[in-house]
Order: sequence, then C-alpha cells, then structure tokens
Amino acid sequence: MKNYLIGLLVFTISFTSYAQAELMGFRDYRDIADSFYMNFKGNDKFDINDVKGSPFLIEEFVTGYIVDTKAENKAQTNLRYDIYNDVFEIQLNPGDESLKTLERTPRFQYTINGEKFVLIQTDALNVEHYTSGNGYVVELTQPDAGVTLYKRYYKSLNQGKKASTSYGADIPPSISDEMMFLIKMDNKFVVAESHRKRVLDAFPSNKQSQLKDFIKDKGLRFKGSDKEVQNDMIQLVRYYNSL
Repeated sequence: MKNYLIGLLVFTISFTSYAQAELMGFRDYRDIADSFYMNFKGNDKFDINDVKGSPFLIEEFVTGYIVDTKAENKAQTNLRYDIYNDVFEIQLNPGDESLKTLERTPRFQYTINGEKFVLIQTDALNVEHYTSGNGYVVELTQPDAGVTLYKRYYKSLNQGKKASTSYGADIPPSISDEMMFLIKMDNKFVVAESHRKRVLDAFPSNKQSQLKDFIKDKGLRFKGSDKEVQNDMIQLVRYYNSL
C-alpha cells in the first residue's frame, strides 16, 4: 500500500515553474530581484542570494508522512514545506536536488515534526502575497470536537533598501516568519487573534463572558514563545468545546 501511495504521488507531482506558482495565487520569492526592485535607479538589483531568511519551515528535507485521505493510508517519505509558496516538496531519492512540488489538494495531508498539515479553503488566509483563498494549516485540535483550532505559518517579504549614499549600507531584503490562528465554527473560518481580549471576538457573544473568566482563572497570557502562545490557544478552544 505504501508503494501504491508513493506511485500515485509521483503521478501527481508537478514540476512547477515560476509562472505556475503565479497561477496558484502568489509570486515565487525567487523572482523578487526582477519584480520588486525595478524602480531603483540604474540597474542595481539585490541578488537573490542576499535575501535573509528562509522560505521553508525546515531548510532540509526531513522524514515525514503523506496521508491519502481517500484511500485511507499513509506513506513515509522525505518532505519539505515551502511556506512562502505554500507547497510541499518531496525528495524521492537521497541527495536529489530537483524541484518536485506536490499537487495542492485536500486529498493529501502531510505530517512533519509531529504537525499535521491540511489544506483548507477560506479568504481569511489572504494576507501578504497569499491570494488563492486556500492554504495549508496545522490542525491543533480534533476536527470532530465542535470548534477546531488551526495554526497558519506564513512568510512576509521585507523589501529592503539600497543605500542612499556611498557612506551608508544596503538593507538587504529579508523573509520573516509569521503565524496566525484560525478557528472553524459552523463550517466557517475566523481568524482568532492571540490576545487576551481580542481573541474573544472569534467566539459567539453569549460565551464570551465564560471564556473571559477562564482566561483569567488559568492565567492565559497569549505571550511568550510560539509554543506558549499555541498552548494557550489550545486550552481556550478545548474549554469552549466543553461548554
């Protein structure tokens, strides 16, 4: 069954070009030297190798799992998540450097570093250069428990700036890590801000008082490391599902 799934994935793999990436609703970060810096005087452009930060969740391919939700089976393979372009890449053979991008479809789910990624459809994901109305999110709570909590990784591109004089220094373009949370309630997705007060806006008004008391009683801060913020969000959603 594992060989069948890998074979199916090989069949559906698309070797995407930069133009294909644009058709999916966002630009490839690798074309920024030709698109974002055309207004500079002369022919000065940043080299793509000068861009600080990485478009990937993890730079290297790592062992992960691909789940075929239709056939209800999974296969272990080497995966990498390109957050900037919101696509998963597969490495079929060790050391293979060719770009092999998996088809973006809700049929396949991916597990990397213990996090399960699923494809959802909602315009709430349309931030920064993401405009396709769908994207990969990490499932943080059980989808059959009422309200489901998801985490969205995304990347912001900071344009940088050429030095105005010979005495100054260039500020190179950079890719920064961003994160947002969404909840699914009644088949609708809503952004849930990781903030003691604003997070309540994502829930029905008749439950907000109880949630406010819970936040106070448990000392939820929605601050600190990404893991700490995530744990606070999970606690709140699980409590809501218990009401």
